[in-house]
Amino acid sequence: MPPLLRGPRRLLMALLVATSIAHTACAIGAGLLVGVLLRDAGRPAREVGVDVAVLLGALVGLGATKYVERVVAERLGQDYVQQIRRGLVEHAMTAASAPSLGITIARSTNDLASVRNWVSLGIAPLVALVPLVVGSVAALAVIAWPLALALAAPLGLLGLALARVSGPAFERARDLRRRRGALAARVADTVSAAPGIAAAGGVDRELRAIDRSGSRVVDAAVHRSRTAGLLGACAVVAPVAGSAGAAALGALGIVPVATVAVALTIIGIVTGPVGDAGRIVEYRQNHRAARRIIAPLLVETAETAAGPGPVAPAPLVDPGVSSGGRVVVRGLRVDGRELPGLVAEPGERILVRGASPAHAREVLAALAVPGRSGGGSLCVDGKDLAVTGPKTRRRRIGHAAAGARLERGPISRAVRYRRPDLPAEEGTSALAAVGLAERVAALPEGERTSLRRGGEPLTRHERARLHLARAMLGEPALLLLEHVDDDLGTQGRALLRRLLEDYPGVVIVASDRPQEILAQWRDWTVPTPAVTSRPPRSAPRASSPLPAP
Repeated sequence: MPPLLRGPRRLLMALLVATSIAHTACAIGAGLLVGVLLRDAGRPAREVGVDVAVLLGALVGLGATKYVERVVAERLGQDYVQQIRRGLVEHAMTAASAPSLGITIARSTNDLASVRNWVSLGIAPLVALVPLVVGSVAALAVIAWPLALALAAPLGLLGLALARVSGPAFERARDLRRRRGALAARVADTVSAAPGIAAAGGVDRELRAIDRSGSRVVDAAVHRSRTAGLLGACAVVAPVAGSAGAAALGALGIVPVATVAVALTIIGIVTGPVGDAGRIVEYRQNHRAARRIIAPLLVETAETAAGPGPVAPAPLVDPGVSSGGRVVVRGLRVDGRELPGLVAEPGERILVRGASPAHAREVLAALAVPGRSGGGSLCVDGKDLAVTGPKTRRRRIGHAAAGARLERGPISRAVRYRRPDLPAEEGTSALAAVGLAERVAALPEGERTSLRRGGEPLTRHERARLHLARAMLGEPALLLLEHVDDDLGTQGRALLRRLLEDYPGVVIVASDRPQEILAQWRDWTVPTPAVTSRPPRSAPRASSPLPAP
């Protein structure tokens, strides 16, 4: 996990510690002033008024420090969670095997909520609780040591009880988190497949499956609440026991009544923070359960961002060989297998052959982001894109794929997403080139219309055209088309054929109907990895009339 005390969070933690010390001082001062008031009973009203004024000042200090503590704690937790959220989203976008949408959402809500609760509602109250308890016990020890013992004994027993229950609380938090993740994944997959489920008459069946998953979440949540309830009960009883002990000392005459009043005031102030100790332990265990899931993902993201390490002393290809728009592929790997080498001149059309649609998607993904492939080089127009940054890569590669969803935002941003440095007029021209100018102009807000849910209000054919406009914007030296013709329709494929006739760069295509979009092409054979079949569980019976498979 990222370090908590980093950057501005150090100042926030220092402010939190200072506030906690000031809060402790106000609490002890308020308790002592109560004793002063009792001793000053019968004195002139002016002296009593001064005591009351000072006591009111201490009470205002108590409230002010508590307010500052809550605000600073929330700022500390939110700043920390913001850093982790960025890492999780980066992992979901860059990982070779991205998690499902439901799991990603669950991590961005439940897991991050656990982290935030621990930092804002766990660490911060703990920082405030330690000096308050230590200072209160020390103050009572100075006044009368039996009072300090009456408070310290139940608090010590509380600490032992919390330590004993924290282990089961952690295990139950992990179980609940697993079941919540499974439910989130099932809901996301079910909603995504809703049209097919409804067409097959399986709505009731899927709802029953969700009910079963939801029931497991309910049972796990109730099971966890037992430990949470025990933690809370122990935390509530301990300070009350301290108050009862102080009152008993006064009743037995061991401690003067005025001193008991001071002790009860101090213990009353301590009661609230100590009562939160059970929740602090619960937040801690929930955070530990979330950390087991989040931390490996953040480490993986950091390793990916750091790159593959030092560059090999002998590069596979001299990037200068690709000057002038030439494309050279050497040593790129997909599924652990090296792709065949390729050298393509500007204006050439390359058709990926021999690959299944799923494997073709992985091949073109390795070309679109060559740094993920773990070795090899893709040199385009004088640059090895496997070792360059995204700015250089996006200027030289355009990529459009079937079924790709569009990010949320206006159409004007979507069409120039690959090249935000280009003026808005270039985006308008790109929309016109793919036949979307009139359609976009007819929308209520034109190019400022916001796309949502993957590309609405555009249809599937129109989304494919928008992806095509974005990929071809600026005429990159390498254009990758991954079955995008499947989403274009008949008219769209005819339009794509006209656009590719005069396209100056190299075009690598994966398509089941290349003759409809290309006039001529050169094959690039990429063999599909062999799939090992699982043997049958049992041999067919000899008396079976069916032939053995």
